[in-house]
Amino acid sequence: MNAAAPHVRRGPTLVPVRQPVPQPGRLLMFLFACLLVCLAAPAAHATDSATETTPHQFQTVPQAGAQTGMQDAASTTPDAVARSVTDSVVQTLADAIAARGVQDGRHLVLLLHSYEQGMGRVREITDTVESMLAPMDNHITLRVENLDSKRVHTPEYLNAFAAVLALKYAKRTPSLILTSDDDALDFLEAHHAALFPGVPVLFCGVNHFHDNLVAAMPRLSGVLSTFSARETALAMLGMHPGTRHIYLVNDHTETGRAVARDMSRQLAGLPGGVQVHEFPPLAFDDLLSRLATLPPDAAVLLGVYFADSAGYATTFEDMGERIAAATRVPVHCLVDFNLRGATVGGKVSGAAFQAEALGRMALRVISGTRAQDIPVQAEGVNRYVYRAPALERWGISESSLPEGSTVIDRPFSLYRAYRTQINMLILFVVSLASTIAVLVYMMRRRAASERQLRRLRNLLANTLDSMPSVIVGVSPEGLVTHWNRHAAEATGQEAHEALGRPLDEVFPRLEKLKPLVFEALEDGLVRDGQRLLRPDGDMVRYEDVTVFPLMANGTQGAVIRVDDVTERERIREMMIQTEKMLTVGGLAAGMAHEINNPLGGILQAVQNMRRRVETGRPDNESAAHEAGLTMDQVRGYLERREILRMLDDIAASGARAAHIVANMLDFSRRADGAFVAQDLHRLIENTLELAANDYDLKKLYDFRTLRIVRHYSPMLPPVPCLPTEVEQVLLNLFKNAAQALATTPPPDGAPPTLTIRTERHHDLVAVTVSDNGPGMTPEVRARVFDPFYTTKPPGEGTGLGLSVSYFLITHNHGGSFALHSEPGKGAHFTFTLPLRQR
Repeated sequence: MNAAAPHVRRGPTLVPVRQPVPQPGRLLMFLFACLLVCLAAPAAHATDSATETTPHQFQTVPQAGAQTGMQDAASTTPDAVARSVTDSVVQTLADAIAARGVQDGRHLVLLLHSYEQGMGRVREITDTVESMLAPMDNHITLRVENLDSKRVHTPEYLNAFAAVLALKYAKRTPSLILTSDDDALDFLEAHHAALFPGVPVLFCGVNHFHDNLVAAMPRLSGVLSTFSARETALAMLGMHPGTRHIYLVNDHTETGRAVARDMSRQLAGLPGGVQVHEFPPLAFDDLLSRLATLPPDAAVLLGVYFADSAGYATTFEDMGERIAAATRVPVHCLVDFNLRGATVGGKVSGAAFQAEALGRMALRVISGTRAQDIPVQAEGVNRYVYRAPALERWGISESSLPEGSTVIDRPFSLYRAYRTQINMLILFVVSLASTIAVLVYMMRRRAASERQLRRLRNLLANTLDSMPSVIVGVSPEGLVTHWNRHAAEATGQEAHEALGRPLDEVFPRLEKLKPLVFEALEDGLVRDGQRLLRPDGDMVRYEDVTVFPLMANGTQGAVIRVDDVTERERIREMMIQTEKMLTVGGLAAGMAHEINNPLGGILQAVQNMRRRVETGRPDNESAAHEAGLTMDQVRGYLERREILRMLDDIAASGARAAHIVANMLDFSRRADGAFVAQDLHRLIENTLELAANDYDLKKLYDFRTLRIVRHYSPMLPPVPCLPTEVEQVLLNLFKNAAQALATTPPPDGAPPTLTIRTERHHDLVAVTVSDNGPGMTPEVRARVFDPFYTTKPPGEGTGLGLSVSYFLITHNHGGSFALHSEPGKGAHFTFTLPLRQR
């Protein structure tokens, strides 16, 4: 395509108008032509034989006139003889030039562009032609030249450009010349005979082709640049059924007016009475303003727009994108470089499409086909191309597009991006599945037993792996034959690493079971009841071992099953301890009731004894008189012997014992589930009294040896809670602190101290129980609230105290429970109770 050339364009009936070439320019061209002929003549002699044998040489055929002259010499006139000689000279020159175009087995192809290389259309044509001709196996060398006629188009410049080409290609004439757009072909029409006589020429992007070109370049063919305005408009009307007006947009350059005339001719008589309108010459901004006011039943068909009536120009792409952006109705186009922005698309004339057709023609000529034997291609180059964003904007379904349409600029889709690979993968998978199905069908009967064995083997392996036990198979020689998943987890060795190796090597702690294995193999009886103890950090785990003899298919062996029963053992111990505690609790409650009776008698007797020695009572005075004494003498004796003080001690001890029994009865009563506002300090003091009377039967600790430090908040309100549960939590914390301080005294020699602090934080009451004992390691601190986790030796703790306490505070009371402890810095337990219960 050409957009702004200063010379007159040619149509089917127009005669080209040429600028006169100055005489010095003609002389220079003549001198260059002579030089080329002189260079070509010796090359023709040197390459005659090569022309016959080289597979990719041009096949030159004598002209018709020459053939006729040779066939009928008798009827040959002098003029015919002259023409025959002339044709022979031209044919010889063409063969020589073609031979010079091939060096080192490679053809030289010249691609001559009308415009500069920076234009998108030019780059696209170059890339497409290069991709088709440049591969090494094509034996083609591609050279690109740019006429740059949009910027300079004077006769002097064109003559100078011809001189440059003559110098550049004096030693090696191209085998084939390719051109893009009209200006390059016009240039060759004027200079082809002088620069490249006899070299075939193929063109693309030419709007105006005429017979004078064939006269100037007999070996000529190519691809015409045509517009599919009618096909685009009909497709547009199908996509926008309500359209009643089509506005054509073209510039008013020579090319723009020619395209407008062609579009108007094609759009005559559109169906449905659709009217076609053209804009007069306008400044570009005025054109944009007019486009912004088009009615909703209109559509725009964009031809070519490079420059406005005032001479303003940028690029086709920029102009087209701005036109589509300013228009509020659909914009369709005829050229691929306008497929940008808001443009919908159409049956477009594309640089790549034309370049592909040009490349195919070039490969045919390189392969030996004469250029003049290839018809000029005027149809079939344009293609329907539409932009996905514009289709979505105007609600156009892809199913309504013309058949064979291409949709571009779709959002990224994994399937579209790798459609070929995915389809190939699907085809491969389907083929593979079909092959497998056929093989399975053919081998079903023969492999039935093998499949059954495999299923049984897999079932056995899965069964062994699913069991919550360590399963190890052992041969009579002590080698491992089976190894399940739990065995791999226990030893860190996978089955393939353990099979076939000695048991004591892969599982050392089972070495002591070898005698049981041999016994089971010898008498065929199961051996069980064996228990192993395994240290696990700060705790001990219990494992029950069972040995099964195995005899199958003449193969002997044994299976060792190891079950971790630590949790079960702890539950059993906990149940025993719970049963003991229930028994002790019942006994304590019964004993408390029973103790209350003698305590009552003791206190009553002490009270009566004090009353019997009181002065002022007639009965006492009478009894003393009968004994020959006075009451003063009796009291004096009792005081001197401190009997009255002893009676006071007995009364105080009895009252204290009664208070302890009352606390025990209160603690042993089952909670009724109702929250009661309690004095938290009184609960703490009651629990301290209980703890003071709770000491280990083995004398491992004595709570009464601890120094108690109290930091009570004076403004603490009553706290709604379950008193027995809070006392249980406090008692667990006190006992844990006492036990820790008994086993490990404070490292700094300070007295064992238990510190209790109460504070109020808004709607919460916080209680902190601290000790100055050994503290906890991070590993212990992370698991201290886990059920059944204890650091005490077996039989001395259940591991439930803190977990139950955590549950009572967080679940039953909606509070929080936190621990802060470091080794050597004691432990600090803090729990909170809300002042407002749900």
